[in-house]
Amino acid sequence: MIKLIATDIDGTLLKDGTLMLDPEYMTVIEKLIAKGIRFVACSGRQFISERKLFAPIRDKLLYITDGGTVVRTPKEILKVHTLPEEIWHGMCETVRNELPDCDYFIATPDYCLAEDAGSRMFLTDSYGYDIRESADLMKTPVDNVIKFTVYHPSACEEMCAPVFTPTWQSRAKLASAGKEWVDCNPLGVNKGSAIRFLQEYLGIAPDETCTFGDNLNDIEMLQSAGMSYAVSNAREEVIAAARDTCAPYWENGVLQVLKTFL
Repeated sequence: MIKLIATDIDGTLLKDGTLMLDPEYMTVIEKLIAKGIRFVACSGRQFISERKLFAPIRDKLLYITDGGTVVRTPKEILKVHTLPEEIWHGMCETVRNELPDCDYFIATPDYCLAEDAGSRMFLTDSYGYDIRESADLMKTPVDNVIKFTVYHPSACEEMCAPVFTPTWQSRAKLASAGKEWVDCNPLGVNKGSAIRFLQEYLGIAPDETCTFGDNLNDIEMLQSAGMSYAVSNAREEVIAAARDTCAPYWENGVLQVLKTFL
């Protein structure tokens, strides 16, 4: 019997970078929760963005945010992982010196900081982020940096491949989160580690867990569940990692599967 369901958002439930989720999801998820199933929004998004997306039922969910670095209830943080300052400072320098066509931001549990408010990377409208401008991130006092993200409008993974990825992949967990993003988490931290924490915290076994995803940063989450689905629009590596597939996000594939649990 499934007791825990966790799903990625962008590319899995809806088009990347939007807040247009089919309202029927709210109805079905609320019914699942009423049956005693815990439901988790599990994304690279900020907490504020996830709560906006699920506004009608936001106080009934659990949240894994920023690629697995923060696990929280609607009212409190259960687990948080931070990046050492020397790591994210070094990443800033690498992007500045080696990736002039890319941008970047840092995330804390509740907001993000970036250096150019005119950048397309500012996500206040599309994702509903709380992202603030700072003239120089490396000179800005900030505690609890949980994630460093590189941005490029169309080919971030490819842009990072020659220098950034080889330089930092042994010192942080790097994962593509769509064509625009490469997320950098503390080593050992990903959506799968967050799911395993919740399983232990709630006393729920992997075989009682179902997960959904579409991109590379979802693979560990899919592998942490006895039942897992890649939407059919997912990357090939993700489809290979999942136990099953469902229809693409534009056909509400995840919603179709959720209805079977009712």
